[in-house]
Amino acid sequence: MRVELLCTGVQLMSVISKAIVILDYLVPQGSEKEISVTELSRELDMPVQSVHRILNSLSEHGFVSQNNKTKKYKLGLSIMKYGFLMWDSLMLRSIARPFMEELLRQTKETIYLSARENTEGVYIDCIESPQILRISEPIGLRLPLYIGASNRAILAHMPRSARDTILEQADWSSIPSLKPLSREVIEADLEQTQKLGYAISNGEATDGTTGIGAPIFSFENTVIGSLNCSGPSIRFTPEKIEKYSYFVKKYAEQISKELGYRSLYRVRD
Repeated sequence: MRVELLCTGVQLMSVISKAIVILDYLVPQGSEKEISVTELSRELDMPVQSVHRILNSLSEHGFVSQNNKTKKYKLGLSIMKYGFLMWDSLMLRSIARPFMEELLRQTKETIYLSARENTEGVYIDCIESPQILRISEPIGLRLPLYIGASNRAILAHMPRSARDTILEQADWSSIPSLKPLSREVIEADLEQTQKLGYAISNGEATDGTTGIGAPIFSFENTVIGSLNCSGPSIRFTPEKIEKYSYFVKKYAEQISKELGYRSLYRVRD
């Protein structure tokens, strides 16, 4: 059994490697490239049957498409989708950094930049507070979109159907939160977040901490991430929460504007 599993794994890696070689060969060099199964087989020194089988699988998932007239293949739209996702992430970090630095200057608390990845929020950048007592979570930390201010700021501005699907699939008896949460509690918080334009959380991911998060939108009018200010709850007095939330929302809006988003809600004076 172990030998069979090992052989299967090796075969799978071989197929994946061949698929990558085919996709790499189809990358346009100045102009769009279309090529037949026979040409690919000859150019890449692969059996025709293998090339045809791999192209069929890639086509099912949109990574290649076939011209109905010529029967030749070219790169599909899924490649473009993943390319845009990577570009969005790189652009988001680059554009957001100066605003993160300004938010740090205004609050003296740790500043996080989060991005949405499927049903989770992921910290993709951070500037730590200069204060001795501070919050320090690692870049790459990921949590469900219903836990923490940085994540609920994203979830609150997603399409209703997508939001409902995430909440329906949650196992509320075993979610990774330090505080007991329920769908009813989260939905009430999401409604409040939509009204205010920012989310607030206390002691959910880390004990004794408060976070304030505001959504970031792309030029496609889609929420792609959030800007977050976090620190020890003892420092987050009502007066400071009011001040910090204003600046978190303000700089999140400015990042969105730099990304090309135009349907901005107005920041309160």
